[in-house]
Amino acid sequence: MLVIDSRRTSAALPRKEASAFLKESCPWADEDAVLLVISELVGNAIRHTDGPWRLCLQQSGAALVADVEDAGSAMPVRVQPDADREGGRGWHIADRLTSELQVIPHDDGKTVRAVWHRQHTA
Repeated sequence: MLVIDSRRTSAALPRKEASAFLKESCPWADEDAVLLVISELVGNAIRHTDGPWRLCLQQSGAALVADVEDAGSAMPVRVQPDADREGGRGWHIADRLTSELQVIPHDDGKTVRAVWHRQHTA
């Protein structure tokens, strides 16, 4: 399990640490897709909340789970992507690159959970 807390890191460290974790613990995962989704989720936590965030990355059975917790009470807004708009594509990108994507509200904020299921080959 990898846990990165914003109070003890820079915004760039999650990609580096996640890459090392994936190589060691989940070599089957699409590293580029996972790192892009993690970057989007951590970036959103930094941009849209005032408090700390925390990334927890773990292998759970035949799945890779990335939880990004933040203190923001606002739920992500899913907007229709528009070529003329500067933002609003992150959720759609994350949704397409994951097996599951969900928001779990809690008393002191929310957790955005991204899950990748290991594909079994014959």
